Amino acid sequence: MQCDKLSTGRSTIRKAPKKIAKHGSIVDKSDFHALAETLYKDPSGEYFLHCQGGAATQYAEEAREGTTYGEELRTLTKEEAVDWCEDRSINTDTVFEEFADLLENIDNPQ
Repeated sequence: MQCDKLSTGRSTIRKAPKKIAKHGSIVDKSDFHALAETLYKDPSGEYFLHCQGGAATQYAEEAREGTTYGEELRTLTKEEAVDWCEDRSINTDTVFEEFADLLENIDNPQ
């Protein structure tokens, strides 16, 4: 994803965000069931998802004669980002590298 300025609703990202993980295949806009979600972290530390999907997915947008390909940006808390990774079986090394502080707190409750 290329961006010089991107609005996620809560904040505006002015520098390129860091890609953390991706779930799903490259979206072909003509494939009704194609779905891709990419987790990013912006330079200020906020997490967000860039979600894309075909006409038969949760990201579909209303069109004149039904639904069509859609995209959305969704901000996440750090905890929601960890949950997203776990729900999509993202590579364990990636999860530990990005979220070690949260995972250590889970393993060692005080």
